[in-house]
Amino acid sequence: MGISVQAQELMLSLAVACVVAFFYVVLAPDDEESLEDPGLAVRRRKQRSIFLKLFAPLIYVLGQFISVLPMHERREKLQKRLIQAGRPGGLSADEFDASRVIAVVLGFLAGSYFDLEAATAPAIAVALALLGFLYPDIWLKGATQKRRRSIFRTMPDILDILRLAVDAGLDLSSAFRVVVERGRRGPLLDELELVERDMALGRTRKDALRSFADRVGMTEINALVLALIQADQLGASIGPVLKTQAEMSRTKRWQLAEATVNKMPMKMLGPLVLFIFPSSFIILFTPLVIQWLQSD
Repeated sequence: MGISVQAQELMLSLAVACVVAFFYVVLAPDDEESLEDPGLAVRRRKQRSIFLKLFAPLIYVLGQFISVLPMHERREKLQKRLIQAGRPGGLSADEFDASRVIAVVLGFLAGSYFDLEAATAPAIAVALALLGFLYPDIWLKGATQKRRRSIFRTMPDILDILRLAVDAGLDLSSAFRVVVERGRRGPLLDELELVERDMALGRTRKDALRSFADRVGMTEINALVLALIQADQLGASIGPVLKTQAEMSRTKRWQLAEATVNKMPMKMLGPLVLFIFPSSFIILFTPLVIQWLQSD
């Protein structure tokens, strides 16, 4: 059975909207990305998934319509979550909601096609539409956790480099600049680049560091920022503070690695029961079963 006329019309409308949106985006200036660091904006565009690259024009246009809706509180919360995830794909809160709408529509259309083939309407369409609604939140949560794990792993080494630069006679701003120029690219280095850029533009060290802590939303970064602000206010040396924070971060990283290793036997128990044990039983008992059948 082929696709119904209604499904064909919906697909055609979606294709026309994509084409129109493409020309609209090509001609429209991107004011939001012009305010960002150019290098960071380029890296975010390269990290876009196939879905975001394919539907970028439509996401942009739908985001413009969603931006006029009175959802200020929800928009602020979602924007904070996106910032803590590193703004994957350079999405704003409205564009993220637009991608959710597109995922729901695509899931419903795909489900409608399978429903027509299997005569199960509307079960598959509703299930795939629900999946399209929930998956963006799952994806965003995964991106946030992945970014925090990367920051947690690289934090001790970056703090050691900062401490060496400070002990060499540089102030904290100059030490940030040295780390940004010579460090290995990653989420933590990108955040330090934003901190150094904020201080170069005239923001106080306290405000720049607090913005850094808000963007990341990690306990370890909050403790680091609090220690640096207190040392700056008291006029204490920053080198010992960085050394202490690096040792604490390295200890936590080692403890997390030990906890992960200790959990491995329990995680391996499931595959053993599901795959290894049945295979072993088949190898051991199949000859016995064959002999028993032949004896009968």
